Amino acid sequence: MAELSARQGRFADAIGIYRHLVRASEATSTQSPDDAARVARWNARIAELEAGGAGAAALAPPPAAAAKQPASAARASEPAQAPLPANDSSRASLVIHEPVRSGQVIYAEGRDLIVVAPVHSGAQLLADGNIHVYGPLKGRAVAGTRGARDAQVFCLTLEAELVGVDTGYVTSDDIAPGVWGGPARVCLTPDGVCTVIGLSAGKRAISAAANPARRIL
Repeated sequence: MAELSARQGRFADAIGIYRHLVRASEATSTQSPDDAARVARWNARIAELEAGGAGAAALAPPPAAAAKQPASAARASEPAQAPLPANDSSRASLVIHEPVRSGQVIYAEGRDLIVVAPVHSGAQLLADGNIHVYGPLKGRAVAGTRGARDAQVFCLTLEAELVGVDTGYVTSDDIAPGVWGGPARVCLTPDGVCTVIGLSAGKRAISAAANPARRIL
């Protein structure tokens, strides 16, 4: 997700996401060599984005190559440990009552995220568990960011720029007109393809299976 922001010229968003990942990883009591190497890559990428300005976007891998990049945004938050469950009953959900404005990044670490207000364009939601938006979702939302492939995104009005679970995602261009603008849920199929399902009667599921760039493994 950070690299997607960088490719779109949203360098401040990308830097914010990478810094959050660095802080979360450094707060862990024990770190493996892989964790330390991942943090080093994130810090190096932060330096590139801060120093490179417009040229930093060229350093981001194109979508088709993302599957080969160990620091790709969709996998950047995966720790060297067993995936967290989508519902962690030991931690209460993070509930946001205020509208999420453009440029804001909200991350529910180790739990579900519930937003009972609109999510505006340019805002970003991240959660290790499920994401529930009881209002219009116009920004970006990715659930299961630490490997919880059974996590899901639910919203009352789907108008998102990007939604996904773990390593799979779809953009607004992938969402069928019959699903766009209505209540929907986003989940992964058993083979890891992100699927959007309309919750209203008669709305059918669509998937991004035709585009391998939508699955970052």
